[in-house]
Amino acid sequence: MDLRLFHTTTEFARRAAAAGVTGLIVDWENQDKHARQAGHDTEINRHTAVDLAAAVAEGGLPVTVRVNGLGSGGCAEIDRAVDGGATTIMLPMARSAGEVEEFLARVDGRARTLVQIETRELADDVARLARLPWDEVFIGLNDLMISRGGRWLWEPLWDGTVERLCGELAGRRHGFGGVTVLGGGEPLRFTDLLHEYARLGTSLGFLRRTFYREVAGRDLGLELAAVRAAWAAARARDAAAVEADRRAFYTRLGEMRPRA
Repeated sequence: MDLRLFHTTTEFARRAAAAGVTGLIVDWENQDKHARQAGHDTEINRHTAVDLAAAVAEGGLPVTVRVNGLGSGGCAEIDRAVDGGATTIMLPMARSAGEVEEFLARVDGRARTLVQIETRELADDVARLARLPWDEVFIGLNDLMISRGGRWLWEPLWDGTVERLCGELAGRRHGFGGVTVLGGGEPLRFTDLLHEYARLGTSLGFLRRTFYREVAGRDLGLELAAVRAAWAAARARDAAAVEADRRAFYTRLGEMRPRA
């Protein structure tokens, strides 16, 4: 599994590179984000060109830059990110495959491209999206929930939306959710989520913000090695084990689901 970490400090970036993290993410997306995510437990970063320079110079890892949407300054940010050494440009909050086409044209092969599916409109347009020549897709559950007018993070998993999207994207690099240590995840255990990642064919993971807390006092390299070993085991399950784990996972989701 390709594991990427949101950049925090140069020291942690160095530790992460030595431990086996495969990339850093510098997050420039903040336009209108406070208003969009008001009332939700989300993270809004304030990274700058200085953070990009530090990540490129000190991390020893490929660097992804998440720009703002194309109508919120993202076009100019694409150029600055490429000039600053970014190897991948991430587009958030696209609302159509046509908008993704515009993004791909703007990048113009100068970097790899990562598209987030986090609006209802793009989720509905995934068949067209799947035909475009992007490199990676990541399904952002928080903003997808907000776009759909929901209040429960896991609703797109429970109602089959994530499975439908992963099916449309089969054979292409994609991911959703977040990664943390094997003993982490509350109230949904990460180990159970990892089984679902394997069943749905994902190969791209973002280390989520709880990872920083849950890895405290642990050996970072050993914890990431354990995640990768569990990932390999999940992918090696036979069909009966996959189905048993799927039933257990959705039973747990049903127990967690808020009641009207």
